[in-house]
Amino acid sequence: KIKLGKFPFLNCVPIYHALEKGEIKAKTQFELIVDVPSSLNERLKRRECVIAPISSIAYVYLKEEVFLLPNLSISAKGSVKSVVLFSRVPIEKLHKKTIFLTRQSATSIALLKLLLKECFGIEAQYRPGEIMQLNGQAVAGLAIGDTALRIKAKGIYPYQFDLGELWQKWTGLPFVFGVFAVRKEAWPKKEVKELWQLLCLSKKWGLSHLDKLVLLYAHEAIDLKQYWQHLN
Repeated sequence: KIKLGKFPFLNCVPIYHALEKGEIKAKTQFELIVDVPSSLNERLKRRECVIAPISSIAYVYLKEEVFLLPNLSISAKGSVKSVVLFSRVPIEKLHKKTIFLTRQSATSIALLKLLLKECFGIEAQYRPGEIMQLNGQAVAGLAIGDTALRIKAKGIYPYQFDLGELWQKWTGLPFVFGVFAVRKEAWPKKEVKELWQLLCLSKKWGLSHLDKLVLLYAHEAIDLKQYWQHLN
């Protein structure tokens, strides 16, 4: 079986659901490896996966070992909704303050540091830690994925800064948070190419059946259809 990586987040549902649940028929056998972006980056490097979504910034150190797969990414044109800096103070008051950074991400951490320094002139103190586990005691923290959606819904932090939105305001460009990559030595195999094609078909099915997916993955924190339509 081909080992296929997957993020454990709602942002992957429209891409994977049809493939996982048999809505499209797959002759190619695969085994799902579900893990957060920072871990899948390393799993792909260690050859524990053949195809996987990874942090876009991870391609910098994996580019000699992997190819990027076309037509698949976790991206947003503006607001992404699930990559958020939560804060108790306005963003300009975070200078010299401690900001907690989720261990699940790589791209979002680099993006946050870049935005704070270049856009706001902020030099913060960064510490690893999951803001959700700090019971609202942190001044600020970065969260991603479903955790970010839940924190937003709870309204614990009065200031919420969407990194996709901040990036677009600064550059006028969309942002690619995650890319899909394949090990170079595996790409010539027919079944590996077929699995990529199946992922593309599964994504096409998912985007055309969002209302059905909303019912299946009902989430207390967010309007799922609106969230998925924000992604690109």
